[in-house]
Amino acid sequence: MVSDDNEFVLTFAEILAPLGAIRIKRMFGGFGLYCDGVFFAIVADDVAYLKGDEQTRKAYDDMGMAPFVVPSGRAQTLSYFEVPGEWIEDSDQLMAFAHMALGAAHRARAIKDARGKRERKTAKSNPSNKSTVKPPGKGG
Repeated sequence: MVSDDNEFVLTFAEILAPLGAIRIKRMFGGFGLYCDGVFFAIVADDVAYLKGDEQTRKAYDDMGMAPFVVPSGRAQTLSYFEVPGEWIEDSDQLMAFAHMALGAAHRARAIKDARGKRERKTAKSNPSNKSTVKPPGKGG
């Protein structure tokens, strides 16, 4: 759980509570927000970012939402896009886009789950992928 000292994160999470059970987790030097176990938002330096994908891209671009850039030595962007600051005061606008972000997060999770199932199925049906070499000292 998050300490009580980050008022912005707590306020943002409270606004998003109608979406479902919001959980806050420290990450990326900031915070990740989960709704019912699905990672859909980031807060870094008191700026909120919502998950995006191809289905949300046009709406996000139309609103001028910039991508989240990982604060590291090299420029790396993630599929999270900056929430305009005034939306914190306009919960209707924020909730509309938060619903889109949650949809994007669910789609990303479904793709990841399907990929994992496919990889497990391939590994299971192709026993030649498994090593038959015994480690030294194991009765070999």
